[in-house]
Amino acid sequence: MKAWIGAHRGLLLAVGAAVVITAAVLVAVLPGSHRADSIPPTRAREYSQQQACLLTSDRGLADAAAVPVWAGMQDASAKTRTRVMYLAVAGEQSAANAAPFLASLAQRHCTVVLTVGAAPGGAVAIDGPKFPGTRFVIVGGTATGANVTVLPADSPNATRSSVASAVESATHG
Repeated sequence: MKAWIGAHRGLLLAVGAAVVITAAVLVAVLPGSHRADSIPPTRAREYSQQQACLLTSDRGLADAAAVPVWAGMQDASAKTRTRVMYLAVAGEQSAANAAPFLASLAQRHCTVVLTVGAAPGGAVAIDGPKFPGTRFVIVGGTATGANVTVLPADSPNATRSSVASAVESATHG
């Protein structure tokens, strides 16, 4: 028997290797051989087609008045899967200079455009009526219009809460 094994050792190794490879392939391709829970869940957030956009002064999110507004927008985004973004008015801080920035947000199909600061809020009076399909929310300013909502600039917590409610209402109302 030892002589036979010695004479056929190469053949036995080849057959053994073929059995191991065949078993590995079968485990890999047979249905039910993988556990569904072994694949980690995706970490990417799926967003809706709704967008909430913030127009700020040239200080952007460093402006203390913009901080609770941005936080409220993020709260609404987490709840409704609305995409949020912001744009700062560059250059002169006037309503006339802010108007093209506001128009660009409306033309990007922002569902709701929020403004914080005198220049961005003033731009709503100039360009807001040109975009009747866009909802405008002015925080701490004044304006009128069928598509305009004015929120008082209260305490940071109150502003954050009222902004979150306004974005939720505008994007899923």
